[in-house]
Amino acid sequence: MAPSNANTSRMLFSKEASTPIHSSPLESTTLSSLDSTALSETMDSTTISVGAQIGDIVKIDLHMTPEHGFVPEPLFDTQGIVTFVLGWGNFLPGLHELVQGCRPGDVVDRVSIDAGWGARRQDLLFYVPRPKLEKIIAKSCSNSSSSKNHNHHNQNSNNSTDNSAPSEEIRIGSSIKLPGNMHVVVYEIRPSPDGDTSQDTIVLDANPPLAGTSYACSFRVLEVTPLPKDAFEYHSTEGNVEKVDESSDQLGDEASHSYQVTTFALGCFWGAQLAFSRMEGVVGTQVGYSQGITDYSPTYEEVCTGRTKHREAVRVVYDSQLVTYQNLMHAAYERLDQSTSSLELHKLFQGLGSAGGSSDSGDDYHDSSVQYKYGFYFHNDQQRDAALGFLNQRGNRFSVEVQQISHFFSAEDYHQHYLFKGGQSTRKGSKAMIRCFG
Repeated sequence: MAPSNANTSRMLFSKEASTPIHSSPLESTTLSSLDSTALSETMDSTTISVGAQIGDIVKIDLHMTPEHGFVPEPLFDTQGIVTFVLGWGNFLPGLHELVQGCRPGDVVDRVSIDAGWGARRQDLLFYVPRPKLEKIIAKSCSNSSSSKNHNHHNQNSNNSTDNSAPSEEIRIGSSIKLPGNMHVVVYEIRPSPDGDTSQDTIVLDANPPLAGTSYACSFRVLEVTPLPKDAFEYHSTEGNVEKVDESSDQLGDEASHSYQVTTFALGCFWGAQLAFSRMEGVVGTQVGYSQGITDYSPTYEEVCTGRTKHREAVRVVYDSQLVTYQNLMHAAYERLDQSTSSLELHKLFQGLGSAGGSSDSGDDYHDSSVQYKYGFYFHNDQQRDAALGFLNQRGNRFSVEVQQISHFFSAEDYHQHYLFKGGQSTRKGSKAMIRCFG
């Protein structure tokens, strides 16, 4: 694709208003150091004339800083050069929205984006008379005490909670546990008109604690690389006289860049996706259902029945100059080492049979354990040969199947980056324990 003649800086506009969000490149102290020659060479290699679209691989020099005293958990990378598949998650939705439509050389300067918890909602502020709130608190405390001491009930417990106890809890900033294990914070105390504190109105805030938090987001777009339309399919390299060197992951003539795709099935796809997302060189992951017999996208419930024969799988897009297919297989096998025992117990108590195998009858059509079969699903012949050699060398003790990629369908949105959404770190190089059965 011929490179465009885009400038190294372009004025961008807010997605929500027509006011410019910047008109000049960021100061040198804001982004990682990049000289003009290096930036020009980077742009010339992959620049496209249209803006970045969903599914494109984008590389940006990113600088995100928390705003207004917000101290975040370090769940994703916020500084330096990062590469990701646009629209595939792994970063805040606000970042993906800002990048969409950008071209190499575009700069965004200190735009506030949501930290992932949403805006503070006024409809989650509740105005409650103090007497009513005190009764609710007293009832909640009584129910909690009765639950803990139901075998040693004290008749005096009904009188153990008077108005003074809840009054001590009702102060600005205090957290109150309500029936149903709901937690609210005292946001404001509005005095009664006659000055009687017992008739105050208590304003309760049921917003998540981090609602309304934000980052100041700045970045410069370095590259936008569209993946070929058939990048997710199998490509045969047998008989290709221009086949690349065996040590490379490239797809020969069909690849003009170093980004490649492969697919793994390692049991539950949540943990596997997080493990791959943390690897340097992995630019995108997507969980889905693979190797099935249907030509339509199945639902999770259908896959669980075993009738569609789909496996829970993770599609991995990676930069073969930074991470090799061998590296990915090592990571996959390490994940199996870490998760197989707990997954086997999980299946055992559900009567699902053994991982990586079929039912005793040899017919897994109605065997729900088929969704947790292990597999290395190759997208080209080099991956196939490497996978067979890798598993043969290790004895394939997990009964990993090696098959050509087939019938992969993306899973429902709520499955994508499930553990990241639940608060587990997806930062590159993170060694934090992955808390998941699979």
